[in-house]
Amino acid sequence: MPLGVRAYVSHLRNVGVAIVVAATSACGGGMFGSGAARLVPGAIAHGHAASPIQHVVVIMQENRSFDNFFHDFPGAHGATSGMGHGVKYPLQPVDLQFPQDPIHSHWEFLEDLDGGKNDGFDREIYAFAGGQDCKADPQNHPKCWVWHQQSVWEKMAYSYVKQAQIKPYWDMAKQYTLGDNTFSSNNGPTFVSHQYMVAGQSGHSSEVPTTMPWGCDAPKELVYYLQYGSSKPPDFPPAVGNEQWGPDPCFPLDDKPSSAYPTIADSLDAAGVTWRYYVQPHYKKGQPQDSYWLNAFDAVKAIRYGPDWTKDISTPDTKVLTDIANGKLQQVSWVMPHGGASDHAGGGSGNCGPNWVTSIVDAIGQSQYWNNTAIIIMWDEWGGWYDHVIPKQYPDPRTGVYEGLGYRVPLIVVSPYAKAGYISHKQHEVASTLHYIEQTFGLPFLGTGSGYQYADQRADAFDDIFDYTQKPIAFTKIKSLPLRCKDAQYFLSRQWPEEIDY
Repeated sequence: MPLGVRAYVSHLRNVGVAIVVAATSACGGGMFGSGAARLVPGAIAHGHAASPIQHVVVIMQENRSFDNFFHDFPGAHGATSGMGHGVKYPLQPVDLQFPQDPIHSHWEFLEDLDGGKNDGFDREIYAFAGGQDCKADPQNHPKCWVWHQQSVWEKMAYSYVKQAQIKPYWDMAKQYTLGDNTFSSNNGPTFVSHQYMVAGQSGHSSEVPTTMPWGCDAPKELVYYLQYGSSKPPDFPPAVGNEQWGPDPCFPLDDKPSSAYPTIADSLDAAGVTWRYYVQPHYKKGQPQDSYWLNAFDAVKAIRYGPDWTKDISTPDTKVLTDIANGKLQQVSWVMPHGGASDHAGGGSGNCGPNWVTSIVDAIGQSQYWNNTAIIIMWDEWGGWYDHVIPKQYPDPRTGVYEGLGYRVPLIVVSPYAKAGYISHKQHEVASTLHYIEQTFGLPFLGTGSGYQYADQRADAFDDIFDYTQKPIAFTKIKSLPLRCKDAQYFLSRQWPEEIDY
């Protein structure tokens, strides 16, 4: 990068990405224009009558690419090196608890993708240049991007975590199912991914908001929204879009009545299916808690200001263990990690993510719930780490702009009905969790009746992973790593680097 529009289009075509140039009438009316192209959703998703699954638990970890965790997993599609602007970089081992946090913004995704050459991981954008030409919208112009020049930064993304430090993940992957063709549903950072996790969209937001918490509890914050069209001067084709500042992402937006924001919670509530979302609280005894920003429903008005906020949002995240032990596991659960248990790199993270996930899996495996539960373990986005598989780009059905896919992320499915020792090469994504929940409980797609398709309809439902006719797998306890894990408050008190980017 930088690349002109013609060169960028050529590269995308070479990797099989369709360039969609919509007519002005199809995209008129701004980001949420009423004239946007509509796609009629298909039939309502129906549950499997023979499915024994009664509980779905989604554990959403953070910020790792598939190659960063499983590049040399036997039988999986991995890589041992990657290209960076003509230079071949062998993947180097790094610790899970890594002090630097690779940038993983939407503009860094464009840099990494490099028009389809996938060789931009050696240039990490840490600032924007000044000057007259970069005063307006520098995030949309590669000539305004300032990269780290030190060799350590150039090579950092070409890394993999030492297997011994994530051995519980490898053990689960060997015993159950590992997905090596699973992608983030968005091509940007965590906030956006977590919206796709519960809503199959992000209201076109493309970055993390300016303040914390993200959403309705921070009414003065701003966030970038990705809109159709080239910036001025044009550096990318219209379908790649350009980012513009917009209002607080508390959906639906007050001044955009067309920005309807149904979530899976609406569907679950309407069908009488119980659910719970485990996350750190905003405050405890007057002190801010780490990872509270991972509450995706804080950006959804219907939840934040409705009865579900006190009934179904459960804090702290550790309550999932007591609910399992006390027979109170809901039919659908999402579990977010606290700081020390997050696999996120940077000054605020730790090395106890594998043990934390193992504690949840072991608790379910040794409980009354094992025989009817599907545990889906995913990582929300690539975190800036190298991955050699070029993600497909899909135009948003309303705006025509590419909002995803992002890079590959690991997927582990643990269940007595997951195929044992199986590697799924079928394409999945974060929104596959939505489709699987809809399919399991007979819920409609989120876009049903609206004329729009959301990512839950685009995504599969882990179709090749489960075999409900097989003899249920007897649970074998996953062995934790011999670590003394710090509690969340310890990690919150550490000095975080200025460029930390969730």
